[in-house]
Amino acid sequence: MIYRNFLMILMSLLFLASCDSMVRSNFDFPTSDLPPKEIIVKNYGQALFEADTNRLQETLKRIQPDFMPFLDADLDDSANINRIRSFVTDTLLRRLYKVSTVTFSGINDPRNSMTDAFRRYHKHFPEAPIPEIYLYISGVQFEAPVMVSENAAAIALDCYLGIDFPYYRQLGIPFYRISRMTPGHLINDLFGGVYEAYVEPEQQTKTILDEMIKAGKRLYFLEAMQPDTDDQLIIGYTSEQLEWVNQHEGELWAFFVGEQVLYSSDFLMFRKLFGDGPFTQDFSEKAPARLGEWVGWQIVRKYARQHSGLSLSEIIAITDSQSILAGSKYKPKK
Repeated sequence: MIYRNFLMILMSLLFLASCDSMVRSNFDFPTSDLPPKEIIVKNYGQALFEADTNRLQETLKRIQPDFMPFLDADLDDSANINRIRSFVTDTLLRRLYKVSTVTFSGINDPRNSMTDAFRRYHKHFPEAPIPEIYLYISGVQFEAPVMVSENAAAIALDCYLGIDFPYYRQLGIPFYRISRMTPGHLINDLFGGVYEAYVEPEQQTKTILDEMIKAGKRLYFLEAMQPDTDDQLIIGYTSEQLEWVNQHEGELWAFFVGEQVLYSSDFLMFRKLFGDGPFTQDFSEKAPARLGEWVGWQIVRKYARQHSGLSLSEIIAITDSQSILAGSKYKPKK
């Protein structure tokens, strides 16, 4: 009997894995012949920190047209030049620049994976804008490592130097956040910003379910842009945290349903289920934060499997959270 139960559980897990693989396979197509041919990437950090500080004003005026998001200022004003000189000669910032040049050189140059992801993005959303990409050194502004505007995206390379970079701990950044400050998370964060700026439909979330589906569609988009990327990186969990949510999926859903959480608009519940942190209170110290996002992702995935004829853009355009939940037939077993 025990063997039979184990076999049934194993077969169920394999079935679910094959379903997820089937969804991923729809996103995993060759991109080498797809537009755009290349992505415009401008390295402001390099241009600034490699500048001759003895001729700084002259250099800044020369590069200003290429870096207007950073140099939209009067460069004949000595106060502006002195501020930039103070920045570029700062010992710590120069160290951050040097470490970033090593971290993102050779095969770790983010341009290749950027181009691949933007080709997928353009295929799914041919009318959506493709921003110019700027790389810079921020002084570890980890709360906003990627900023996306109407036609540009700025990436702070010094926010992706890896979990072993000692300065992060010296700054007192919590480890759950440091764990997402790796080169592998750069593309994920970039496209999270692209999604919010260019793709995400305008939708006012009133209930926990609304927020779950909203977050789930964002994660599903990130999955489509990076079909070879592991789930734990896409959502920002450790392998142990991902294992926990997979093992307790049925219990989590039972909590959402049994406690009548789905249609709640309680602020404290929102914060508990979507706030960032090392774990989710009232569950387990092994339970990761943002459980509402993860469950929402599973619902959207299930909906996509049930409606394989719908494109990624069509699924994202659906703003009726209840219809996605009902159409997903999501009901994991405890």
